[in-house]
Amino acid sequence: MAKVNSSRRRPSKNKKSNQTVRLIVRVVLVLSFVALGYFIFHKLYPDYRDFDETGFDSQFEVKGIDLSHHNEVISWNAVRDKDISFVYLKVTEGSSLCDKEYKQNYRQAKSCNIKVGTYHFFSFRTPGEVQAKHFIGEAICKKGDLIPAIDVEHSPGNKYSSQKEKRDKVVAELKVFEKKLRIFYGRLPVIYTNKECYELYIKNHFPKNPIWICDLSNKPNNNTISNWVIWQFSHKGKIPGTSGKIDLNYYRYSFDRFKELIL
Repeated sequence: MAKVNSSRRRPSKNKKSNQTVRLIVRVVLVLSFVALGYFIFHKLYPDYRDFDETGFDSQFEVKGIDLSHHNEVISWNAVRDKDISFVYLKVTEGSSLCDKEYKQNYRQAKSCNIKVGTYHFFSFRTPGEVQAKHFIGEAICKKGDLIPAIDVEHSPGNKYSSQKEKRDKVVAELKVFEKKLRIFYGRLPVIYTNKECYELYIKNHFPKNPIWICDLSNKPNNNTISNWVIWQFSHKGKIPGTSGKIDLNYYRYSFDRFKELIL
């Protein structure tokens, strides 16, 4: 049997040093990429929690929020004291869902002299006529309130389809829904959407409706969406009198023109 040499060469100090340097370089590179990604993300999607952080207060006079049962309002007086002029409240979704906080929020916001609007979350899977009947039956849209709004966006129930026929079907049912509301209330409904869904379902189909556009990165482009009237710029607002994150909005024009949104 051959004799085994139990002694092994130990790594030199220079080799250990090189390994340490390479490890440090890798860690620094990883941290640099993380920091760069964080910077780019927050540059593209600013983490606005208050109107004061935007730098747009000199451009927009009228501030608003929108709520559903996911948001809790503790004090409407505190909301009003934050110079919130209007609120859109969710009332219905699809053909049967109702927002359990709608009526209470409506009464309390009105009592604080905040202009109230009511919106419906449009379902891609339900006939527009059925949804319109559901909304009209549940919504409180009185004289002096804001024009009703239709929420058109993708969701777990409203999935994007690559098939043009399915997208056309969504547009057709949305037209039925919009027409029913327009006839019943005597005004063109506001349409809430984001840039993607605007291109897919709204553009060229609803050229005269006031648009409430969600854009978390940039002020709406007047040339791209000329008829926008409300800009939702944050989903992370922290408003006194509320609990959790609140959607923040600006009305495009002056207080004098704000009456154009009122029934």
